[in-house]
Amino acid sequence: MSVKHIPTGEAHKGQKGGQTGCGFDTRENPSHWVNTDERITCDKNGCK
Repeated sequence: MSVKHIPTGEAHKGQKGGQTGCGFDTRENPSHWVNTDERITCDKNGCK
């Protein structure tokens, strides 16, 4: 499962309501995140 950051359009490893693979907390601005089946596009450690 991946989670997409709507303002940047970047897909990260993880899911809404937790942390992404690279350490973003999706609970800080929950309206900016949406669960998706898209391919992960984040190149940071933990997501790739």
